[in-house]
Amino acid sequence: MKEKTGESHSRTVVKSISWRVIATLTTMTLVYLFTKEWVVSLGVGITEVIAKILFYYLHERTWEKISWGKRRHPLSSLQVKRELEPEDMDKLKNYLRDLGYLD
Repeated sequence: MKEKTGESHSRTVVKSISWRVIATLTTMTLVYLFTKEWVVSLGVGITEVIAKILFYYLHERTWEKISWGKRRHPLSSLQVKRELEPEDMDKLKNYLRDLGYLD
């Protein structure tokens, strides 16, 4: 199900995973540089990636619920029942242009 505003849950998950790959490789490299042990480095990396994906996801979803610092779209209070058809979108754009809201 699509959300009406903000990011979808799947987008947040993909962002979380891509960041964790970079961050975990960094952590594993640092652990290896300090310990010179690949097994320890791998163990820390696996533990870290699971915990931090979960915490990052929760962090993102929490911030999505906080309105502070977000600009509210002037039409966000309208309860739209379904996706707009392209021809309806064109009509709305033309109407908003006629009213002076669009260039």
